[in-house]
Amino acid sequence: MLPDHAIHLAEKNAIHARRPAGGNPGPQGPAPGRARPLLRAALVTLSLLAAATGAAWLVQRQVDVARAARWPAPGQLVVAGAQRLHVHCMGAGGPTMVLEAGMGGWSQDWSLVQARLATQGRVCSYDRAGYGWSDDGPATCDGMAMVQQLRQALAAAHVDGPYLLAGHSMGGLLVGLYARSYPREVAGLAFVDAVGRDYAAQFASPAYRDFRAGLGRLLAMADTLAPLGIPQALGQPASLVAARLPAAVRGSAIDFSQRPRQYAALRAENAGFDAMLAQARRAGPLPHVPTVVLSSSVMRDFPPGLDSDAMRVAWQLNQDSIAREAGVRRVIFSDTGHFLHVERPDAVVAALAAWRRQVRVVNGRM
Repeated sequence: MLPDHAIHLAEKNAIHARRPAGGNPGPQGPAPGRARPLLRAALVTLSLLAAATGAAWLVQRQVDVARAARWPAPGQLVVAGAQRLHVHCMGAGGPTMVLEAGMGGWSQDWSLVQARLATQGRVCSYDRAGYGWSDDGPATCDGMAMVQQLRQALAAAHVDGPYLLAGHSMGGLLVGLYARSYPREVAGLAFVDAVGRDYAAQFASPAYRDFRAGLGRLLAMADTLAPLGIPQALGQPASLVAARLPAAVRGSAIDFSQRPRQYAALRAENAGFDAMLAQARRAGPLPHVPTVVLSSSVMRDFPPGLDSDAMRVAWQLNQDSIAREAGVRRVIFSDTGHFLHVERPDAVVAALAAWRRQVRVVNGRM
């Protein structure tokens, strides 16, 4: 609350500002007797809003610190460039399968399939910068920088290649970029309802531009309000699947999905998305390695805006483009939305296990 002498000074300055040069009184506003209660009410309202905002920030900060401390990392933190990344490996036997989550996702997205795949060989998931147990990331993400960080993290975790790279959604774009840039480090590729480098070309230009702009505004708002706990209170976590994960990881996944840093990471990845597409288009072709393309059939659990008939057609064309470049027929999961590995883990495990066996045959490593 401002003291009375500050209010008197504000009133005096406001009255003086209304007088024109030369000292002649100009049009009169509210009389001083009326202006004072209005000004006092405005200042009180602003003070209360500032106090409420600060209190909300402090409460959310305390909640966030508690969430971070509640759950120990299941894997290891390794140095990768300017950040430490969390790498979680299970099983033994090569080639190692590396799981790349989609935009807004992290290692726990794969919890319904990773342990089961690890019964037949080593499988590693990880958290990109800003997610899960990894350090905070940059304000805007760069696709090639993310590829380099993954390479550094795998080396620091003593995970030898060549790798079986499996990526979901934007993660498919990243593993494709990895394979195009470092083909000798890749033994096989799996695209799980992935984004292809020709993704934007499948949309009508105005529709794509409007969709991307709308998503950008939504994520910017969520990132701005998350430190105050507003998206969390409205039931809008940064993850679409945390509440549907196995009981063993569900509590930590829900907690992480409501941390403000995850909203910031999601916004940063979306901000760099079109530049990632451009990097992939400039890169070389996919290597000739055993490849599988697994696709959804229902527009469910997609980003807001991908829900019209035109968008459905564009997504299927995107999947066709990936399969055509890889020279394979895509496998379409009936009545399944975007998160195949959450909705249909049995089928995904079977498909990826068969893919790994194919790689071993090709490389003479049965």
